[in-house]
Amino acid sequence: MTDIKEDVVKIEQPLSKDDQQFQKLIFAQLAGLIKRDLNLNQQVNYSFHKNFDKSDVIKWQANPQRYEKQLRNLSRFLYDTSSHYKRLVQYFATMLTFDYIIEPYGMTDFEPSEKLIKDVKRKYIDTANLLEVMNIKHEFLKVCERAWVDDISYFYEYQLKDSYFLMNLNPDYCAITGILDGCLTYSFDFSYFKKYPQELDRYADEFKDKYKKYQSDTKNYRWQEIDPSKSLCIKINENIDYAVPPFCGIFEEIYSVEDYKSLKLIRSEMENYLLLVAKIPFLKDAGIANNFGIELNLAKDYFNLAMDAMPPAVAGMLSPFDSVEAIKVSRNDTNNDYVSEAQQSLYDSAGVSQLLFNSTGTGAAITKSILVDESVAFKVLRQFERWINKKLKDVNKVIKFRVQFLDITRYSQNDYLKNLKESASLGLPIKLKYNAALGQSPSSALHMEFLENSVLDLVNQWKPLSSSFQTNLNDKGGNPGVSEDEISPEGQITKDRDDNNPDNRT
Repeated sequence: MTDIKEDVVKIEQPLSKDDQQFQKLIFAQLAGLIKRDLNLNQQVNYSFHKNFDKSDVIKWQANPQRYEKQLRNLSRFLYDTSSHYKRLVQYFATMLTFDYIIEPYGMTDFEPSEKLIKDVKRKYIDTANLLEVMNIKHEFLKVCERAWVDDISYFYEYQLKDSYFLMNLNPDYCAITGILDGCLTYSFDFSYFKKYPQELDRYADEFKDKYKKYQSDTKNYRWQEIDPSKSLCIKINENIDYAVPPFCGIFEEIYSVEDYKSLKLIRSEMENYLLLVAKIPFLKDAGIANNFGIELNLAKDYFNLAMDAMPPAVAGMLSPFDSVEAIKVSRNDTNNDYVSEAQQSLYDSAGVSQLLFNSTGTGAAITKSILVDESVAFKVLRQFERWINKKLKDVNKVIKFRVQFLDITRYSQNDYLKNLKESASLGLPIKLKYNAALGQSPSSALHMEFLENSVLDLVNQWKPLSSSFQTNLNDKGGNPGVSEDEISPEGQITKDRDDNNPDNRT
């Protein structure tokens, strides 16, 4: 009993200087390993979580009208940093082709007199040339892309005789103030030039003149409406009068995707970590505690030399124990891919099929999903249509022309052309629509017709290609097959396995 008490007393005694150094050494090595883990985690999601805290985002979503600017900034940040968000925005922003025809309206006399034909033709050519200078497909694409990021896009028109440009305005200094002929109008906060005076030279004379009014009375002329004939405002969510990014509802899901990607990377790194345990020689003399066979300082020096030669994924520790139990953290659901599940949740929350952004899924399933998305894009297309027709009203006073944008996207072009071709066989007046659906503008069609027929006489010089109705001696017959959009899920599997190949049949 006495010996036991003496041993207990020895253990409870304060640690010696060597013991303290030994413990510090062990904790220093372990802290180095832990510190390396934390740094890895920060490097993966540093910029995303540092700039926008998830709790703040949830608060902004709960009151979007109050935190309009914060949500817009987050949407822009995600567009620049998140590949998932950018592809989703670009999917909708680049869907429209902006193919259009020019059609007359408001006519009361349809007798084909020589004067009427001449006047209508002249006005049609003038309108076509005007729209050609505007370069609609490129300029409207810029507006559309900004609108799908911010919800509202504010642009100002710069037009010369042979050039056209739409300049984006800072949405922090713009606000919708009215509707004119079905088009949104907005006012500009001219205190912008007080904060950024060097920007004034880049703006049109209208801004310079109104800024002088603001300088004379900063209280009453801070907000002034921009000329509706020069301004363009497109809004995705027309049912509310404040800006909410169209994909605001998936911000939380984007956080989940980033979190799971970080955890997946950390887990992969941890699985490749190696912990080396170096045992300090111990002399087992009875009654002597901490009887090491080598001085701790010397052990530390040799240990540090060994660790300096190790790669970053290898950590180490000194230990007086004969054995160290290895504890490995494992999961039973190792086959689950939480990153994929988070991505699926993201696209589900956006109301868009994930099949559009990967190689899985059948053409038929993707086509049905696109049809739903197109209906949303066509609502935005009508805003562009009303704006440009409002502009044409100022040009066409007697003989009136308007633009009709075709309900066509990059994904439905083939089907649209097929329907037009079938309708043309019935004698319907849709030749101009067919030309537009091929991607050619009205001005381009007029000029190419003149060049090919009148100048180069290609209609007589070039012989037409053989039609599909002519006999082809090399035609072996058989089913021509169906398009990718019409193939069924079972047919897609058959195609992928190449089951119809005679060489694969047993």
